[in-house]
Amino acid sequence: MAEDVIPPFSVRNRGAHAQIDNDFPETARTGLFYLLRRLVEKNYVAEWKEVHIELQRIGRVKPEEFDNTSPQELLFALRWDKILDFCERIHSHLAQEASHYNRQTEEWELDAPRSEVQKYVADELQRLFLEEYLAFEFSNGRVRRRGRRHTADQVSRAELVLGEPRLSAARAHFNKALRYFGNVAQPDYENVVKEAVCATEATARVLFPEGGPTLGDVVKSITGSEIGELPKPIAKTFDGLYGFRNAGEGVGHGGATGGAVTKELAEYALAVSASQIILLVDLAAAAEPEVPF
Repeated sequence: MAEDVIPPFSVRNRGAHAQIDNDFPETARTGLFYLLRRLVEKNYVAEWKEVHIELQRIGRVKPEEFDNTSPQELLFALRWDKILDFCERIHSHLAQEASHYNRQTEEWELDAPRSEVQKYVADELQRLFLEEYLAFEFSNGRVRRRGRRHTADQVSRAELVLGEPRLSAARAHFNKALRYFGNVAQPDYENVVKEAVCATEATARVLFPEGGPTLGDVVKSITGSEIGELPKPIAKTFDGLYGFRNAGEGVGHGGATGGAVTKELAEYALAVSASQIILLVDLAAAAEPEVPF
């Protein structure tokens, strides 16, 4: 999960506009430059020379051009995904413990350990991403594609129930879906849908082995009005997502014309799949006979 940084008013007041994807706009670069200046002033990174060298390394500046560009020029010239690489390097490489020399005691005194500096960097980067309405978040030292809080909550719960050993195949599919969705440089939304639905299907087949070989078969076998069964209207939601997995363009079958998979649809499929997995686990638990003691 990302650091708990509250979005500023300007973002909360923006409404449901699309997040900025596949870009790191000029205003975000300006904000990042001022963050770097603050980090140098607080001694949270060694000095501008280290920042300059890292920007040149990431930008693959030729040695003969080494001294011809300033850090600011490099920052504004970098490709957008390389800037996100640089954000990760600020946290993992440039961040250092901050200390000062006390002339009275003639000793160095610690102002902030490196872990505290890294937390400050992570919080400030996350704040910048929120302010700029980027489709990314900074968490655990890495840039990840951002999902809505509801999606994150459902995914976390699904990951918990998928920890059961017999659901290892479903967990592998679900983890693939998360990786495809979270890939910053090259997200694969079609495979997000495919792997998310495969995770649901694998869960259903393990929990209800008598139901049949496909998700549709299992759902049909457990549809009903008794405890441990799926009410028919809810069962249709399984059919709908499974149908999109087969009909969505580039998802299941070549030449399918069921609609293009956008980032929003991929996230919806991921969240619904997580909810369906949780529901299937709950239904299977409810159907198990109580063991007398």
